Amino acid sequence: MTIPASAAAAERKRSIALVVGQEPSLHSTFLVIEPYRAANRVSGSDLFSIDFLSVDPAAPPTSMGVSVPVTATFDDRRTFDLVILFITYNVPEHAKARLSKWLRRQAAAGAHISAIDTGALFFAEAGLLDGYAATCHWTAMASLKEFSAGSQIVEQLYVIDRNRSTCAGQAASLDFSMAMVRRMCGDTLYHLVCNELIYTAPRAAEVGQRQLVNGQSWMTNPILGRAQRIMQENVEYPLAIETVADRCGVSERELQYLFRRHLNSTPKKIYLAFRLQHAKELLLYSGMSIRETGLASGFATPSAYYRAFHAVYQRSPQEYRRDFTQKSIMYGRNLY
Repeated sequence: MTIPASAAAAERKRSIALVVGQEPSLHSTFLVIEPYRAANRVSGSDLFSIDFLSVDPAAPPTSMGVSVPVTATFDDRRTFDLVILFITYNVPEHAKARLSKWLRRQAAAGAHISAIDTGALFFAEAGLLDGYAATCHWTAMASLKEFSAGSQIVEQLYVIDRNRSTCAGQAASLDFSMAMVRRMCGDTLYHLVCNELIYTAPRAAEVGQRQLVNGQSWMTNPILGRAQRIMQENVEYPLAIETVADRCGVSERELQYLFRRHLNSTPKKIYLAFRLQHAKELLLYSGMSIRETGLASGFATPSAYYRAFHAVYQRSPQEYRRDFTQKSIMYGRNLY
């Protein structure tokens, strides 16, 4: 179904630049652009033009043997209406200055600039998130908070804040682009695109990125949910289990009983798991030293950090970070 030609003509044509890094998720790449392609189809007009740029011109993006076509470069003087930075991992050092300069030029010219997956880390490093609310893929959330003292960092599917957007990536890429189509083209075209993609109920921005493992067990008792929030909010300076119980309004003995009955574990073990998860996320993306990631996760000494980490993951924090950055590992998140 197409919308009437007169209505289509009234829609302003917009240009999109998708800046892609090495080894992108093809799934996310297709999802982030398809709503704009669908808008062109249902409108019967080229409402959106889409160009692909490589983060590192010397290394065009390729994933699983599939090359992403590069149709524009940073040397072009063109400006775009919407810029989407889609990088899964780090930007090569030699490419950072050029990319940052190009993004600033686009923003100064009025472009809405957005970052998918861990692209928000680059935005933060380049000072492009100062004063903005933002999100990213949950594995980089701890690092983004470290980089973005002047930003409000929230763990949700995407954030659209004035002329900046950030998105968790993966399936959330589709929700984000659907929201942008609605923002730019209005409800009528948005609903036509929903029907075209057979995606009639895109998720709201505020939806959480992940579910708590064994979530049903945690939800069986409100005290457990309260304990979980208290533990996760106090990772760097861990509380005594007695203090956690007191803040939950129960005795330490009752808290121990609830954890055994519903989670088949102890508060101490669960608390340690939250701290180690936080440490892993810092090891993946932050520029912190190994010692600093341990301190930020509540370990007073490097030896205590090493013993706890190695006991659970059968490798040291150093080995975990090394394995993630090794070129031989195509998808670093497989470490999870």
